[in-house]
Amino acid sequence: MTDDSLQRELVELTCDLIAYPSTADRPADLAAIVDYVERYARSIRGVFVQRFEVQQIPCLMVTLRPTRTPTVILNGHLDVVAARPEQYQPVIQNGRIYGRGSQDMKGACAVLMRLMKDLAARPQPPDIGFMFVADEEIGGFQGTNYLLDQGWRSSLFIAAEPTDLNICYAAKGMVRLDITIHGRPAHGSRPWEGTNPIAALRDGLVALEQRFPTPRDAVWATTAVPTVVRGGETLNRIPEEVTLSLDIRHVPDETPEAIETVVRACFPGATVVRNSTGGIPLDTDPQHPYLARLAACAERVTGRAPQLYREHFGSDARFYSGAGIPAICFGPVGAGLHSDDEWVETASLEQLYAILLASMVELATSGGA
Repeated sequence: MTDDSLQRELVELTCDLIAYPSTADRPADLAAIVDYVERYARSIRGVFVQRFEVQQIPCLMVTLRPTRTPTVILNGHLDVVAARPEQYQPVIQNGRIYGRGSQDMKGACAVLMRLMKDLAARPQPPDIGFMFVADEEIGGFQGTNYLLDQGWRSSLFIAAEPTDLNICYAAKGMVRLDITIHGRPAHGSRPWEGTNPIAALRDGLVALEQRFPTPRDAVWATTAVPTVVRGGETLNRIPEEVTLSLDIRHVPDETPEAIETVVRACFPGATVVRNSTGGIPLDTDPQHPYLARLAACAERVTGRAPQLYREHFGSDARFYSGAGIPAICFGPVGAGLHSDDEWVETASLEQLYAILLASMVELATSGGA
């Protein structure tokens, strides 16, 4: 693409968004960045803007028609993970924008903002909704999930998460379990007088590894990863109990209930508690005609057919998938998300804009598939 004014605005919007340290522990900055997007939206003639707030976390819905059920919802999250202060000062270098959130996903949010303006200016604006949330990094329950519960539905949901302009149609679900193994305390010099829960922990981990082997390469299989162990107070005392936390990422074919049953069998007699921060899988049919039409638009813009793939971590798209709505992730090229060297490619932001512009007009004015 060669539209210099488009490139300038996408870069400017991205840099403006990066400058907000919009982390979960800074509610004022979350409000401020949503204010920024809201001001931009309200400057556009003919759009319908609604703002919501749940537990001090704001979110925004913008539609081009007065409806809660647009044909397509385009979703972007404005929150980021914590960073060093200098990472909120964007740097433009060698066709890239560096800074916290550049890839995940303020560059894509900038694309959605410009797209919103240009689609609204059409003589017959397509039936599109734009969803901006501020809590994806901490689960998405006060943003995307809340809006879904409030009746915001669509025929297709696209989270503009970074995918290198490929289409992510499936992602693993997440189950987090806390397993407490009980023992009987005794002096460390007289182990026969007690029951050491650490020994049971050892045996359980061996059994868990046999059921969910740790992969050596990326595979589409359920994984159960021990992440935290808590127990023991002094060096010379057998602990009364020990607690293990598991981060389980599961394929859609395996249910949390079935996984929990297997884990309980690995740790007999233990107390197992499921953490509320888990998440359902993203599971959309890769043969769905909506995806084929988006892929065709992408190929026309980039000159290559996008890869359809499955991801190991989750996104807000899972909420709409769980409600039976086709949902995918599709976003720009970049690298280093959550790292010290996060960046997004500026040319891919222009390509993302062109792909979404063409596909949204096609999908939302023809009634979908």
